[in-house]
Amino acid sequence: MNSITAQELKEYRLLLSDYPDNTALDGLNAVEQCQGNLEDALALLVNQSGTRQLLQIELDNLAQMCRNAVCSQPTEDFIGLLNIVSGFLPPPASLAVPVALYIIKLGVRNYCQISNPGSK
Repeated sequence: MNSITAQELKEYRLLLSDYPDNTALDGLNAVEQCQGNLEDALALLVNQSGTRQLLQIELDNLAQMCRNAVCSQPTEDFIGLLNIVSGFLPPPASLAVPVALYIIKLGVRNYCQISNPGSK
């Protein structure tokens, strides 16, 4: 659940080709460099960005930080989800890429149900 395939990576790269923030492609490059492992990619990006406050935070915890916004306007669209997640993390946008991919891999509906134990 915490990794993506080379084929998926290609598909997401195509989706990001027109994305206005070029640093989002850096996020995909990190995922590729880590052989699709989203947790490793996030750690790499955090170290590269110097965003020290995120060093001790796991991928799942970062995904939980933006849960309310993601679940209030659920979208299966990668770009839409990336925009939502980017609003909750410090720049650069590359940090949001592994988090958005993680949520997509879980499935947005599943993510929202798991995150809200009281929902049915």
